[in-house]
Amino acid sequence: MVTTNMLPGYIRKNGVPYSGNAVLTEYVQRLTGQQGDSYLALTAMVDDPTYLTQPFVRTYSFKKVANATGWEPTPCWNR
Repeated sequence: MVTTNMLPGYIRKNGVPYSGNAVLTEYVQRLTGQQGDSYLALTAMVDDPTYLTQPFVRTYSFKKVANATGWEPTPCWNR
């Protein structure tokens, strides 16, 4: 998935900026672990010739759990 025409902002809270010329490319993979566990791996790559000398790449992994244990979402407006 490729995202362009983003509003300028920050990649991270520590102040790494990106410009309106940045391109975000995301790759999603479904993986199976050695014990049959299911995982999703999301790789996000930001290319920005204005602020970055090379792509900013991060991979996030998520493990599928058997049930909703620990999942208690609440609406944002109730905080």
